[in-house]
Amino acid sequence: MFIDQKLKIKDLAGIEYYGTSGITARCLRALTMAIQAGDKIEKAYLLSDFETKSGCGTHCFLLFTEFGDPIAIKSGFASGYGGEGPRGLSSALQILIRHNIDIEEYAVDKNFIQRIDRSCLIQADLEMLEAQRPVQPTRYCDFILLRDDHRTYDDNLVKSLFAQEVLYHIVDNRIMEQAINLKYNPDANLMTCYKRLEDTIRKRTGLDGESGTKLFSQAFQAKDAPLCWPELPQAEANGRAALFSAVYMAYRNSRAHKENETTPADAIREFLLINQLFILEREAVERQLEELN
Repeated sequence: MFIDQKLKIKDLAGIEYYGTSGITARCLRALTMAIQAGDKIEKAYLLSDFETKSGCGTHCFLLFTEFGDPIAIKSGFASGYGGEGPRGLSSALQILIRHNIDIEEYAVDKNFIQRIDRSCLIQADLEMLEAQRPVQPTRYCDFILLRDDHRTYDDNLVKSLFAQEVLYHIVDNRIMEQAINLKYNPDANLMTCYKRLEDTIRKRTGLDGESGTKLFSQAFQAKDAPLCWPELPQAEANGRAALFSAVYMAYRNSRAHKENETTPADAIREFLLINQLFILEREAVERQLEELN
């Protein structure tokens, strides 16, 4: 398609462009970011251009969200030969299938792919796609490597492609700094969280000489415990109180007394357990205030 140099701003397609042409890893990362951090993706167009002689294909994606502008993932994907591009296409399709995103494939020409890679699609391009029928019969599953008749995705592969990061919006503000720095020094940041939780509870309860499980037992589980969750059934409150001691016995004590090899995923899971304890502590009320009311 020839692009008229007299095009006006209104003729340009309102699209977000992610990834880098020809670099599969960046395009895969862009796809996972769009899924994990953006609006819900309703459908995906796989845009394919095949060379007549070799049969090798160049591919990119156009994602349509529930709200907002479409998202273009540039052409870091390929097919028809062995290499990183075809492996990346296989992975990208598995990600989309696993997240229940409808996929349709459309045949486009080399110029269309190039305009996506140069971030300059126009509105007429989108209208052309809408007027075109998707490729039939459906063939995108054929691009998935090592596929059997029963599974079109590998959960372990899909999970490994997403960034290992803490979801900051669920983190208690008192340990936000530790969440941000967790991947750089997990042991030190986790230990800071444990110590800060104990300090916080000692300050609220006046149990200055206690620590660890004994502190939590006296703070939450003793008959005259100073902290409680009065609106909860007793069994549920007891369960919350027991979590503090359980997490410390299962994780903190081991970390305090010996060196542990902690993977990024392990660090995040352990951090989220501690984060939940901070949230439970924040929700607990001082029993004396409850009795006064």
